[in-house]
Amino acid sequence: MRSLGKLLLLISAQGLFVPITLAQTGPEPAQTGSGLIVVLGLAVVVLAAVVILFAVRSSKAARGQHGESKRQGSIVTATSEPQRRVAAEPNRQVQCIFISYRRGDSADITGRIYDRVAQHFGKDAVFKDVDSIPLGIDFQKHLQEAVGQCSVLLAIIGRGWVDAGKESGKRRLDDSRDHLRIEIETALRRDIPVIPVLVQGGVIPEADYLPDSLKSLAYRNGLSVRPDPDFHPDMDRLIKGIQTHLR
Repeated sequence: MRSLGKLLLLISAQGLFVPITLAQTGPEPAQTGSGLIVVLGLAVVVLAAVVILFAVRSSKAARGQHGESKRQGSIVTATSEPQRRVAAEPNRQVQCIFISYRRGDSADITGRIYDRVAQHFGKDAVFKDVDSIPLGIDFQKHLQEAVGQCSVLLAIIGRGWVDAGKESGKRRLDDSRDHLRIEIETALRRDIPVIPVLVQGGVIPEADYLPDSLKSLAYRNGLSVRPDPDFHPDMDRLIKGIQTHLR
């Protein structure tokens, strides 16, 4: 567009030069024709100036849009950078919280604990139920893998946690296939933080009451989560304690 304007300007300049020359050297009747050519030349000059002005404005607008596109491109790149970083580190430890509990011992209060923890850290960061184990899968291996992906395990301990199943002649903790035992064994073996969360009158069991693979649980520092009105202050303390292990 700017080149066209320059071309018109050049043509107009030549058009003006010719009639001026003719006006100075030619016969008198040619002056009328020369005047007409001068007017046409001036018109071409004006047109060329308009074309050049339009081209300059269009060029500035294009540069502005290009700069905006680059800025937007930078924003997209900055947003996608963490995704590329995660893709480049497929073996990075997942920051996850595993909640281990017995339904017959503390299902209701565990549901409230889960809601608070998930609200703070996000549902994707909390593993609670084992009902999603696919049919035909080795549940022991599945639980070990699930705990293996977590950074902290919460052991919810109620009043009947230690002696569950005792009325039938054998405690469930004494069964090596017990899902709760597998969960805590795996966490203790990995030496990740295992936090006893005492609910509904539960206490941390003494080592003598635990299988050998769980004895170290007796020495893990825990805290109580009491009913209302103390529930939320206690949960604030628990969440603060979990955060120290996820940094």
